[in-house]
Amino acid sequence: MIPSKKGWGSLLCASRVWDFYGPLFAGKVATITLALTINSPKELKSDVSFFHPRSLEKLIGDYLSFRYEDEVDYNGQRWLAPTDWQPLSIKQSQAAKFRAVSNYQANYYDRYLVTPISDAQLLVLSFNLSWNNVNPSNPNRNESHDISNMEQLCDDIMDSLEVKLSAKALEQQQAALHGLEDTSLVSDYPPLKWEQKKELTL
Repeated sequence: MIPSKKGWGSLLCASRVWDFYGPLFAGKVATITLALTINSPKELKSDVSFFHPRSLEKLIGDYLSFRYEDEVDYNGQRWLAPTDWQPLSIKQSQAAKFRAVSNYQANYYDRYLVTPISDAQLLVLSFNLSWNNVNPSNPNRNESHDISNMEQLCDDIMDSLEVKLSAKALEQQQAALHGLEDTSLVSDYPPLKWEQKKELTL
């Protein structure tokens, strides 16, 4: 487990990079970087479980803040996350898909699928899609890009993900959901708001 300065740790389980090439002599025009990680906050109250839907929603927000809240400048926050929030039910657990979209680069964004695998661990499948290096001399370069093949690859991988919880994790899940009539995640999760850290002047 790699400790983080923000109180989160991340263990990289798998990674892969796909390069996409354009017409003849165009060379590489886009890239997808996949990472599968297990993430856990350094400190978590004993009565909090990732399996509880409200706790999961809050902790997803904390994780996104860990990833993106520092990228705020005088023009505002550089990232909008989560966007395109979609609750899911995968085998044995709840999950959610969403995106983190850059305010400044229309040709760059991140996609996520997250699901709890224990009271204190979050499995995160992330994709970074980038096509920054395509015809940079053309100010309207984004209009000519079709990234549907890139998005389809991400969709296919996310749709194929299966998670089998351990016996201990299933016990934790059962305890966290005990007495809940509605175990679903919220249908709408608006982007988080991050403010620029103000400097102290003396």
